[in-house]
Amino acid sequence: MYHYNIYNFTIMKKIVIAIISLLPLVSMAQSHSDTIRLRQMVVTATLHSTTRSEAPAAVGVIDGGQMEAVSAVNLGQALNFSTGLRVENTCQNCGANEVRINGLGQAYSQILVDSRPVNSALSGVYLLDQLPTALIDRIEVLRGGGSALYGSNAIAGVVNIITREPRNNEASIGNTTYLLGGKSLDYSNSFNASVVSDDRRAGLAVFGHNRHRNPYDHNGDGYSEVGLLKARMVGFRGYLRTTDFSKLNIEYHNIHDFRRGGDRFDLPSPMAHISEGGEHDIHSANLKWDWLPASGIRHASLFASMQHVNRESYYGERDDSEPIGTAYGYTQNLTLNYGALYSRHFDTLWFMPAEFTAGLEHTIDRLQDYTIDSPDTLHQNIGTLSAYLQNEWKNLRWSILAGARIDKHTMISAPIVSPRLNLRYAPSDHLALRLGYASGFRAPQVYDEDLHVGAVNGELYKITNATDLRMERSHSLTGSADICLHLGSLEADILVEGFYTRINDAFVNELLFDDTTSGYMHYERRNADGAEVMGVNIEMTVSPIEQISLQLGGTWQRSFYTGQGKEWDEGRFERRMERTPDMYAYLTGSYNPINSLMFTATGTFTGPMLLYHNVATATGGEGQKVITDPFLDLSLKAAYSIPFGESAHLELSVGVQNIFNSYQRDLDSGPERDAAYIYGPSLPRTFFIGAKLGL
Repeated sequence: MYHYNIYNFTIMKKIVIAIISLLPLVSMAQSHSDTIRLRQMVVTATLHSTTRSEAPAAVGVIDGGQMEAVSAVNLGQALNFSTGLRVENTCQNCGANEVRINGLGQAYSQILVDSRPVNSALSGVYLLDQLPTALIDRIEVLRGGGSALYGSNAIAGVVNIITREPRNNEASIGNTTYLLGGKSLDYSNSFNASVVSDDRRAGLAVFGHNRHRNPYDHNGDGYSEVGLLKARMVGFRGYLRTTDFSKLNIEYHNIHDFRRGGDRFDLPSPMAHISEGGEHDIHSANLKWDWLPASGIRHASLFASMQHVNRESYYGERDDSEPIGTAYGYTQNLTLNYGALYSRHFDTLWFMPAEFTAGLEHTIDRLQDYTIDSPDTLHQNIGTLSAYLQNEWKNLRWSILAGARIDKHTMISAPIVSPRLNLRYAPSDHLALRLGYASGFRAPQVYDEDLHVGAVNGELYKITNATDLRMERSHSLTGSADICLHLGSLEADILVEGFYTRINDAFVNELLFDDTTSGYMHYERRNADGAEVMGVNIEMTVSPIEQISLQLGGTWQRSFYTGQGKEWDEGRFERRMERTPDMYAYLTGSYNPINSLMFTATGTFTGPMLLYHNVATATGGEGQKVITDPFLDLSLKAAYSIPFGESAHLELSVGVQNIFNSYQRDLDSGPERDAAYIYGPSLPRTFFIGAKLGL
């Protein structure tokens, strides 16, 4: 039996008791600056706007100021600094990244754009690296089961990307240049501009980004640890108030991304010994019409979203005696999501004020994938018809939310019902207690993120579904105490959250056969007995004075398969989940001694975790289990703002990431390396400078 170390929970209990003992000392002052941003408006918990402090479930927010403070140029770099989340590189060749929420992999998380689930399994492979922060206004994170609102895959939680909205007449242009390991350049340029009419009935925001990163070879073996990247993004978001009580929103962006890892970057991909990567052309659009009558008690929306991905990939290996490689792949993917939402406010519904929400939506995911080396063409057509209902009874002290969603998925015969129940009790203005239950599911599909073809010891692998593969079903419990302190000039918010998720029929990949003729290792996706994840998140935001702000987040957790576990090598099973450290944490701190100068320190800590290492030798290889060393990735930044006139300013910044160069020490070398054996910080010690002109 795999047990959770009880001493971790004992420590958490002592911390909670100590914090609660401070409550009698808390000032009862009701007016404060909200430096800790508890009055931020969020939508992800309920699909309608509410403040963070009054949301029935805890919602984490990463806003533009935080993304700028940590020098994040893409979504993945920003997500490192949210409690319960961890981003890591999973491929030494192509540089694929994934985000894990509460110890579960990215396949268990739903990544939304403006609350719409248009990011498919295909686009999810490189999504964290492809979405620039130039597109993003803020990121909302809902930990725990989200299927009652967002459907399949929202078992671990939801990451909701809110794109930039025009609010004022303003513009900015900026550049950040990085020097990876002291030898490889990586530069990013971005611009944003918005204009709003005098009567505020129309507005338009445009944004753009381009990036070029040279490959980086850390151990001098001629093969990259950080691949070549050429990317650009352009887009816009606008609104038009069609009447006094209605509003039309439209958003569009295009991402063109070329990436390649391996060796011989001076030659085309087919002439390299190892080359992994591809070229993506991604078009995404959202259209939404809102109706809000003068009374403010009703709200209706019609919405439609789409994403089209065209990918040309090359995942191949060859030696000098072989002809030019032919490992080309071509993939097209279209995702559509459209529907309607209605909400109504009741001054009293039975026993309390209430907010009722109902919605219908239809999601279509069509994919076609084929390679030159294989005569097979993969077709995947998935459709999901969904309806959801929820009602939130709410007053100053209590919030009771009950809801459910029903999904009819084309790959599952019976409709799936995902219920949800959330309770919030605020005995004072300084304490909020929350308790939640949610059920979720993950549907089988032919093409999933783990079908991302890669080179392992010079062999290719592919994955198919077992004929009797069943969907995964989850049950999640969360409980939290959110404590807000105001002691003179000090403001603080402390969140302690426990979580437990049980997954039935968890998907695992087991080796079916090694086809030496075709050069493929064939894995089959099957059902294991199940899996469990449990742990504690702690988040603390502190501002002792206006010039200083600190945010810390940490997670203690365990993730394991029940029953026999997962087959990680032929005939060998393991119950622990890979890539899930028992502890991980982050820190961001800023000091603003004068208005024009800011110093920022940021860092992430990753504890030991289990990885599998496929060791290549001249006589064949054998898998090994490895427990990794802990890593601390600490960065420092200084920024100085120079004003020009009344509104213009030039901000100059300089800094260093991964100061201690806590990069992986035991990287595989050469063409036979196990590209999946990579962990720790995604970049070596990196110096950067930046400039941003705002108007």
